[in-house]
Amino acid sequence: MAVTRHLVFPFFFALLLLCNASTQNAQSINTDSTADQLIKRIEARYGRMRGLAAEFEQTYSAPGVRERRERGRLVLERPRRMRWEYDPKPGKLFIVNGRDVWLYIPADREATHADVNNVSDSRFPFLFLLGQTNLRREFNSITIVVDGAQADTRLLRLVPRNGSMGLSEIFLEVFADGRIVRVKMVGMSGAVSNVALMNVRENFIAPAEAFEFHPPPGVTVRRQE
Repeated sequence: MAVTRHLVFPFFFALLLLCNASTQNAQSINTDSTADQLIKRIEARYGRMRGLAAEFEQTYSAPGVRERRERGRLVLERPRRMRWEYDPKPGKLFIVNGRDVWLYIPADREATHADVNNVSDSRFPFLFLLGQTNLRREFNSITIVVDGAQADTRLLRLVPRNGSMGLSEIFLEVFADGRIVRVKMVGMSGAVSNVALMNVRENFIAPAEAFEFHPPPGVTVRRQE
């Protein structure tokens, strides 16, 4: 009987390890499958979308910098156009139109004008939200994050293929139908921008002047090279 017990225990221990490995493999396969399904729904939803308007709440933090909370309205339009209008009115204005970038701060009576290729900004990933039909090609990896989402959403972690975005990772909080409700961007320096989207209007087309900026009289314009 003693010999039997010594043989039985290793057998059940090995069986337990095998079952545990099988469970982990099944969870990994299910997670990968869920990520693929969400990616396809995001691409189907936003890949052909011409424009989008939404209200936003944004928090920004960086090492040694006090957290900043802001809110306002966002308009995106293909190709590569966006407008961020901050509260309270008249508030800060951030506009991208093709190759030009404008940042206007009424309280300072100052506007900054730059070429889009010379600017690194946490809002820039939103330029790639519309018209994107192959996320796997743009990112090194896309995985499901278990924690951090609500009961009816999933959280995707996207790692850029290179540092051209100035970001180490991006998190998308997504409903099952592919709707994005929150975007979190983590910079190489540790800065974190978290943007929640509300009252989204899909395929919204803004007038052309929404992406133009003409400095008001008396405003100092600085050129960023």
